[in-house]
Amino acid sequence: MKPKTVVVSLPVADLDSSLRFYRDGLGLSTAAIDEHAILFELPNLSLFLIERGEYATYTNHVGVATPDAAVAGACVISCAIGSRTEVDDILARAATTGGAVPKAADTYDGTYMGYFTDPDGHLWELVFNARTQSAAAPG
Repeated sequence: MKPKTVVVSLPVADLDSSLRFYRDGLGLSTAAIDEHAILFELPNLSLFLIERGEYATYTNHVGVATPDAAVAGACVISCAIGSRTEVDDILARAATTGGAVPKAADTYDGTYMGYFTDPDGHLWELVFNARTQSAAAPG
């Protein structure tokens, strides 16, 4: 399987606070907004934030019971980031716009990693690997 774009749909409790967090806090551009969902288009990723009731209706429709949509759809969303400074900046913005940073970013086995959660508790992992970045740089 080689998808061109990965689509992630996350249940959220409050579309307005999620919009403020992702658009205003993290700087993501909205591709579409309606009364039940918000779409953000990132490189190779479409992120849908869907009001929890609508999310449950959808998953029940396809045959997946979701008594607790936040737990049933739990996942970690990982993103490769271009620098340590950018990781730190994203974490700071997440913390000041309704998210949480469970612990400070740190280096693990040569990779600088930071984590934040959005207002609904979805976990994001930010990864900067200097070895990978320098190997990918034109030279």
